[in-house]
Amino acid sequence: MIFWFEELLMGKTKYRYPDWSCTKQVTEKTRVSKKIKRLRGELVTPQPVYSFHTPFYVKTDGKQWVVQSDSSYGGTRATGFLSAFALIFCVIAGSTLYQYHGVNLFVYLAIGFFAIFAYAMYKTRTGGEDTWVVFDRATGNVCFWRKNQKNSLTVPFDKVNCYWIRGFQRGGVTHNMYFMPTENLPNERHRWWKVHFGFPTQYEQAQFFWRVLTDFMDQSRPIPEVPGLIHQVRFVEKNGYTIEDLTEGGVEMTEADFNEVDAEIQNDMAALDARLRRMVKPDKFSADKLIEFYKNAPIYSKEDILRTIMVKLKRWIRFLKGEDRMMEPGYGEYFTLEEYEQEMDKLADFFFRIDQERRAAML
Repeated sequence: MIFWFEELLMGKTKYRYPDWSCTKQVTEKTRVSKKIKRLRGELVTPQPVYSFHTPFYVKTDGKQWVVQSDSSYGGTRATGFLSAFALIFCVIAGSTLYQYHGVNLFVYLAIGFFAIFAYAMYKTRTGGEDTWVVFDRATGNVCFWRKNQKNSLTVPFDKVNCYWIRGFQRGGVTHNMYFMPTENLPNERHRWWKVHFGFPTQYEQAQFFWRVLTDFMDQSRPIPEVPGLIHQVRFVEKNGYTIEDLTEGGVEMTEADFNEVDAEIQNDMAALDARLRRMVKPDKFSADKLIEFYKNAPIYSKEDILRTIMVKLKRWIRFLKGEDRMMEPGYGEYFTLEEYEQEMDKLADFFFRIDQERRAAML
């Protein structure tokens, strides 16, 4: 009931999304932030490995990722809503007292609250949620969008820091994530933005969020294989949506949509596993084809593929150890011992390096 009354007074919440081209060019005229060291919070470093998962907000088409940030819009709506109640009270009280005492304090208060209410109503009905951070994987830039291009700032991703900051709300202590560029517009001393990305109650959660975004912005790495993101990207590609559809278009990925995409992913993984098992049979075996298969495999299947190949590779190499070097049964029909060793060397050089990098990241 209260929310309905708030909408009646202040209008429905409006989301004013950024111009998605804002990330194409960095802002030319900037100044170094003056208050970086005064931001009271802990600087977040990317999580070394995906060992801590927690839900986060996914609004991306695989190319750009938009994160909502705090703006004055919500505060203005709340101010207008509360001033409306205060205005009603003062009007009733002032009218009652006016019959006996004429103009009184409540009359003046009513005028003041009416001015506040009228201003808040004007701001909310003509404005909206208009503060965003847009991460662009293609350009490597990040746009801190505020209302329009003139008030916005675009910088390279390496000039954006992430902070985990303690705050307070009804019920006790909370923690929030802030994104802060190391440069600002000439007329600003600082610009740090509290973002609605997730609920990092622990520092490791903030590290996880930042790791996901860091990997997303690194073109040399695949789209992060984390729950939600890979499903969202596939859902967008499957249905022909864009980032605008996911945000201002009102398109949402329902639980049924998620389950449908997840089932497709599991089926694809089963098909890839079956194909891999055929490729390691003696009559189909080729080191070059296995390496190419891994490189071109979807990111959500690489871990399983690597694990399967490593088990097989260690088995194949065991047959080559010792004085009685030999091939695993069945391969002698298609390879000489020298050819077999060359194939094993190719696989070992490639997959042992990949496996070592993965293990090093987990330390």
